[in-house]
Amino acid sequence: MQLFILDRNPHRAVKMLADVHIRKMCLETAQILSSLLVRNGILPDDDMPKVYNINHPVIKALDTPSKVNYAVLYNIALQYEFIYRFGKKHKYFELGNRYFKKLFTPYAEYCDFSFCRDFKDCQIKTSDIVSAYREYYIFKKSIIRNWHYTKRPEPDFLLH
Repeated sequence: MQLFILDRNPHRAVKMLADVHIRKMCLETAQILSSLLVRNGILPDDDMPKVYNINHPVIKALDTPSKVNYAVLYNIALQYEFIYRFGKKHKYFELGNRYFKKLFTPYAEYCDFSFCRDFKDCQIKTSDIVSAYREYYIFKKSIIRNWHYTKRPEPDFLLH
């Protein structure tokens, strides 16, 4: 489970994701957000995905309102990117606004981006969060066979 912080703006970050991640992360981010609800003492709605693991490093890393806001906006951006690329709504499309209402904090401070960096099998050489995730994404591209971008060009950082 991961949020790929490929840009400080969640909408731009999502546009940089390969199709394989757009498809699977609609569910993963919904699980993350359901886990955040439970962590905050709020029961998820019946049609929301079940909590994955409230002790997962990514859930623990979402420890400020600004980080939670990033995750909420990332989820919404994923849902719209899914529609743009594949011409249909994801099963969890309707949940984005509900997560927003339950978790989003208006006027939260600027996000410091000290997210979880649990990069399995990959040595990261930078401490900048966006650069680190881009480096990790280059690694992921090298091991995932089904790497496509429907209706989007591959991001520049992957072309070098």
